Amino acid sequence: MPDLDELLKFHYGFVSFRPGQEEIVASILAGRDTLALMPTGGGKSLCFQLPALALPGTTVVISPLIALMKDQVDALNVRGIAASFINSSLPDDEIERRTQEVLAGKTKLLYVAPERLTTGFIEMLKKVFVSLVAIDEAHCVSAWGHDFRPDYLEIQKHISCLPQRPILAAFTATATPEVKADIIKRLGLKDPQTFVRGFDRPNLRFFTRAYLSDFERDEEVVRLARSMKGSGIVYCGTRDKTEELAWYLQEHGIKALPYHAGMDSEERTRVQEKFMRDEVPVITATIAFGMGVDKPDVRFVIHAHMPASLENYYQEAGRAGRDGEIAYCVLLHSRKDSALHEFFIGKNYEESLERGKPLQEATVVRVIKYEKLKKIQEYSTARACRRKIILDYFGGGSSLQKDHCQGCDHCLGNQLLSFPRP
Repeated sequence: MPDLDELLKFHYGFVSFRPGQEEIVASILAGRDTLALMPTGGGKSLCFQLPALALPGTTVVISPLIALMKDQVDALNVRGIAASFINSSLPDDEIERRTQEVLAGKTKLLYVAPERLTTGFIEMLKKVFVSLVAIDEAHCVSAWGHDFRPDYLEIQKHISCLPQRPILAAFTATATPEVKADIIKRLGLKDPQTFVRGFDRPNLRFFTRAYLSDFERDEEVVRLARSMKGSGIVYCGTRDKTEELAWYLQEHGIKALPYHAGMDSEERTRVQEKFMRDEVPVITATIAFGMGVDKPDVRFVIHAHMPASLENYYQEAGRAGRDGEIAYCVLLHSRKDSALHEFFIGKNYEESLERGKPLQEATVVRVIKYEKLKKIQEYSTARACRRKIILDYFGGGSSLQKDHCQGCDHCLGNQLLSFPRP
């Protein structure tokens, strides 16, 4: 096995691994199928990029995040690493050019979306040596996961068509015990070495508060944004609300801009760059914002509306405090939030049946969504340690030494009436 410290220093300039990274890299380089559950900001990308550089042939990285592919490939290219991506954002002639580079053995890491794994693409991969397939956001393979993607179910079938089975490495930031078991089964991981890099983020402080009216919620967001130093993200349930709340913050003297999928790509890029350069301290956003945004000094994440699940919440809240310093995660919620989620669950169920999904399958999905909604509702209103609720949900509660974390509103006895500053 190559010297991992030397590889790390040579390719990335780092003198040491983050906690948990070295063991995961060593597992992959030893030829073991690997499942790694790492918290947001834990450095999971390096855990498959570094082995790819040490292994012969090409590594295929399967990711549902098209925008993130370009960011990671650009960063690798800057380091002199031969990486590329092929997805629907490219014109046909560029896809053909990149395909020829793969066939010529010039590509060490190839990023693709799961939808790209068609018969024709697999036939192309048969002509090169694929040593490793890394599956990012692996929770997407499970109907119990918070972002199920049917195309992930086809991954195992396509990989089995390759002349030599590659090492499989699956990565996710949020997975309950049920989802973990589903990932192993549906991806066909063989005797995988499993790593759980603790779901606890001790530097994060968790708070919730109910609101009665939209005006009360908006005023609370303004108060919180004023009381906290540094940059922050305010997640909203709709595109219209991101724009409305951004203007409301501006009217109260707080620099803020909206970000949502309805904006054109150039405008989204402009807003994101302003946030990254600290020109705009606050972004109001839908869930479209955050994937691949590696800003370490986000000091607060406010949810102006309750998300659909604890997985969604913890992943989005986890974008705060990646530098290890204290950061605040505030969830504002109302009965209207729950009612809206219930409406969409029912609507999606009816649409699934109209599209021909079997009744039993559609019913199971509906039940799962209701169960997830129930868990986030319980989290929002519980009179108990919020960190423990989160860790118990993800199967990591044993890492908390006591039921009082001293890092949430329950344990601190603080219901945001007087918000602590960093």
